[in-house]
Amino acid sequence: MAIYHFSVKTISRSAGRSATAAIAYRSGEKIECERLGITHDYTRKTGIEHKEIFLPDGAPQHLKNREQLWNEVEQRETRKNSTVAREFEIAFPSELNKQQREALLEELCHHIVERHQVAVDACIHAPHTDNGSDERNYHAHILMSTRRLTPEGFTEKSRELDQKHSGEIEYWREHFADTCNMHLELVGSKARVDHRSYKDQENGLEATLHEGSTVTKLRRQGIATEISQTNDAIKQRNQTIKAQHKTLHDLIEQNEIQLQHLKKEQIQEKPHSPENAPNHAKPTKQKEQAEILVKLIQGKISAKEAHLDLDFIDTVFKKADAEIKRHHDHQKQHRETLAKEIIQGRLKKSHAQLQTLVDQYNDLNQKKPMLFGKKEWATQLQQIKRQHHELKYEHENTKENGVNNLYRQEKFKKYASEKYQEQYPEKAKQYQQLVSNYKIIKQYVDLQRAEERQKLKAEQEKTIKPRRMTR
Repeated sequence: MAIYHFSVKTISRSAGRSATAAIAYRSGEKIECERLGITHDYTRKTGIEHKEIFLPDGAPQHLKNREQLWNEVEQRETRKNSTVAREFEIAFPSELNKQQREALLEELCHHIVERHQVAVDACIHAPHTDNGSDERNYHAHILMSTRRLTPEGFTEKSRELDQKHSGEIEYWREHFADTCNMHLELVGSKARVDHRSYKDQENGLEATLHEGSTVTKLRRQGIATEISQTNDAIKQRNQTIKAQHKTLHDLIEQNEIQLQHLKKEQIQEKPHSPENAPNHAKPTKQKEQAEILVKLIQGKISAKEAHLDLDFIDTVFKKADAEIKRHHDHQKQHRETLAKEIIQGRLKKSHAQLQTLVDQYNDLNQKKPMLFGKKEWATQLQQIKRQHHELKYEHENTKENGVNNLYRQEKFKKYASEKYQEQYPEKAKQYQQLVSNYKIIKQYVDLQRAEERQKLKAEQEKTIKPRRMTR
């Protein structure tokens, strides 16, 4: 199982912190804090793999500038103990490469912006292996404004992330795990993450203690502390338990068939045994129901002939619905990745064309004629300039709206569907079969519920006594 890490922090003035200092460190940039008149310079910081700002639709575009964004965040807060920013700190599964990490981060940040309408500034940090850091420790700092961002600027506070009863933090912990697992599946990895604690997973593993920056620094220097030694012992015990779980899993898998045969023999020896009847009645009935459902799906019997238990068919219906949703999410992720790849290809091509036009313009500009041909020279120069302006506008528009515009094209939808079937033929086939079965199951459920409503209505009409005519 891949490592899971998702923590939530706040940047608060009461702790002597500022949003400008926080983002300067995380982005490795030089940021001037206008409120305090201090310059935070972290340009010598290394290991910044990627950084990007995400804003809600219609937000002022000048906030795409990192320094302007976080200075405006600071200026919007007036209290000396204000919480000026929130931070999600996440760890990437080691199975993902640079491009895949960026794709995961982009999806997560877009969803944060969409759900809370806040400004988000995300930075991916690579591990400092020369200082003893784990080479798998690729992680991201996702800094977000505490206020919602509209076309008019920052407005009210987004309080839901501060309220424990809102369930937002737990939502994001689970959502991040689901997103990680979807990206791991997309790259063909069998590794998975789980957002639940070891206690909730009931796997017998122990949680390690938080080490903090001081203990981590001492660990890298080879200096043992009480916390680091305790964690090492916990990790060792966890490894032993994991090995035991794996061995037990293998043993159970190997003996599964033998166990089933043994149960069948016991049933045959005591078919009318009172102690056996209750234990096997339910599985037998479910098996019979499943066989009837298969015949219904295959068209061997009609809905009226099926006589399926409504609770059983409703459970199957819900499972099918959940499975279809999972397929939809997988297809959506594939479509988004494909769209981004296409747009990146177009941007790369237009960027090369822009550079060619710049070179042509500079080359021609140095060859200004002294006497004859000035008019033609100026016309060529103006033509290159116009071409550059038009291509630049097209390039920026593609960069800003290319993916969304591509989504709306029927041609792309068809292309994405064909590519999905090529890349995941088994999943595509499974999905088609599932949809077909789902329609039959849904039709049966609707029919059963309609019959129940009719019976209930008939019973109610019988219980209603006719009124006597009075003079």
